[in-house]
Amino acid sequence: MPKAPFPPPLLYLTFIAVAIALSYALPLPVSDTSWSRATGVALILIGQGLSFWAMLRFKRQATTASNFDAPDELLQSGPFALSRNPVNLGDTLSYAGIGVMLSSVWPWLLLPALITIMNRAVIRPDEAQLEQLFGDTYRQYCRRVRRWL
Repeated sequence: MPKAPFPPPLLYLTFIAVAIALSYALPLPVSDTSWSRATGVALILIGQGLSFWAMLRFKRQATTASNFDAPDELLQSGPFALSRNPVNLGDTLSYAGIGVMLSSVWPWLLLPALITIMNRAVIRPDEAQLEQLFGDTYRQYCRRVRRWL
């Protein structure tokens, strides 16, 4: 069964590092105001809050949060009732917050590639594994809850 080639947080950090490097090498600035900084902080807090909530659910249910291990249970409540991928959604919101705070167009230009890679290299293999492990229960869950939001 295909697995994610690397941990999703590493993918997000890589894209943030590339956005920062491009922001210095080829500046494409956008407005930097107290409102934009506050928005960036809010997105980071909301994103990390969502990720933390999801990770707490993994821990409470004593199942893996790793993309490299098979889960013992299909989580469907709490943040998993809002998104099939609340940790990835939280990380994406945090990436957006960092992007706002960088005051650069680069994070936004890179975001479609990040989402595409996440969907193809991380989420689709996870979904295949979950469908194999949980069958109809997982398929019903997919009909109720969207992949991202």
